[in-house]
Amino acid sequence: MNYQLKYWRHYLVSHSRHGTHSPFVYKLVDEVIYQKEESAKDVLILPVAIQNAQRVEQKKYALVNRLLRTFVYDQFTYWTDHSEQVYPNLLQYHCGRYAYRHLYYIDRDVLDLDFLGTVQDRDVLIINEPHQSEKREQYWNQLKQDSRVVVTIDLFRIGLVYFRQGQRKENFLIRF
Repeated sequence: MNYQLKYWRHYLVSHSRHGTHSPFVYKLVDEVIYQKEESAKDVLILPVAIQNAQRVEQKKYALVNRLLRTFVYDQFTYWTDHSEQVYPNLLQYHCGRYAYRHLYYIDRDVLDLDFLGTVQDRDVLIINEPHQSEKREQYWNQLKQDSRVVVTIDLFRIGLVYFRQGQRKENFLIRF
């Protein structure tokens, strides 16, 4: 029940793309996050595990797919407490060459933030379900407060963390 209350609070407090005052975040929300892949054909190309999952999981998978197509990367790290292969396969599929960007997909209850010392300027973190538990919410809040983190985008079910030199530190709550 607490998780649902958090969701409704997020929904009421968050903004759409028009509530952002950052050109980077506005463009990301407009061109990636709010793009729809809703046709029946798009659902059929999802992995079977995602096709059989709830609608929320299908939307989340489609969003991660769009994010991976947008932010070209040549290395990735996948940290999870689960043994599913759906997301590692997606990460491997989109992994390219010579992008000089590391992408981290994190789906854990406990996270040691010492790895932030190795994170570079163009790297991206995707945090799955940052509000699912108190421990996840705790490290999500620690990430937002860390001086190396410049932009965070809280979509409630996914958290995005960017390390962008030259931009001021901002935390966004976006409706998804």
